Amino acid sequence: MKQVHKSELYENITHMTASAPYSIYHVEIPLEVEPALYLHWHNEMEFFMLLEGKLCFHIENQSYIVHAGEGIFIPPKLLHHAVNTGSLPVVFRAFVFSSDIIFSSFDTRPYQSYILPVMHNNLSCAAVLRSSVDWQKDILINLQRIFSAEKTNELYIRGLSFLIWDRLYHHHISRLESRKALPALADQLSGVITYLHDNYSKSLSLGELAALVPLSEAQFCRSFKLLTGMPPFQYLIRYRILQSCNELISTNKKITDIAISNGFNNISYYNRAFLQLMHMTPSEYRKKHIASSSFQGIKKNMQDPGT
Repeated sequence: MKQVHKSELYENITHMTASAPYSIYHVEIPLEVEPALYLHWHNEMEFFMLLEGKLCFHIENQSYIVHAGEGIFIPPKLLHHAVNTGSLPVVFRAFVFSSDIIFSSFDTRPYQSYILPVMHNNLSCAAVLRSSVDWQKDILINLQRIFSAEKTNELYIRGLSFLIWDRLYHHHISRLESRKALPALADQLSGVITYLHDNYSKSLSLGELAALVPLSEAQFCRSFKLLTGMPPFQYLIRYRILQSCNELISTNKKITDIAISNGFNNISYYNRAFLQLMHMTPSEYRKKHIASSSFQGIKKNMQDPGT
């Protein structure tokens, strides 16, 4: 099993490989290292199991306490980090996966029914997993089986993933309010979301986006917020900042140039918006990621089941 840098888990990178739509991590974080899990996001979903220690997980603006032996489900595209709130070093396992391991978007009906509700920044889908609740205990047991599986046993891991998703969907996701409306909304707004992602660095107007649906501006705003949890331009600003994070840690470009290339013509506004979302300035974010990349955690990465 190859060793990887701490920054590889924390940066906004794909966790998938050519041979399988998932990655499995074993991570040990010494007590003196803070935070235990750096602020980051990724397009994949994640099941996290804490083996030792105690963490306070922060997912967007929500906080969750996770004890040893417990886990948490993190929906895709959500900012998250964790702070050690105990007196012991932290040891955890993580199963990071694409929805393709269950259903891809080509499986239209089951994808819309079982996967789509968690695909658009739905913070309400996050869930702490405790062994005292039967369906959550079932998930934890199957996660342990995944973590113990041979890295080449993709069929077994896929089967366990279906069992895990069955429990999560029927006992949690399907019981959330407004889930039934999401497939229709996602179908209606998928084109405008794709357009926004492709043109985020340009100057966009509410009328321009609403006309793509088409809906009135008021109807568009209501529908967009129901689907994503935020108004269109809050979503756009958030997306621009998250894209700028990639340039901050992967290039030596000036912060002013990064702001401009990601749609911010006013550096002061970029700095304020970045601070509000990331709870640090762009320069602090860059420095923290440079510092984290020099730390060699004790990791066993089973990222590529084909090697």
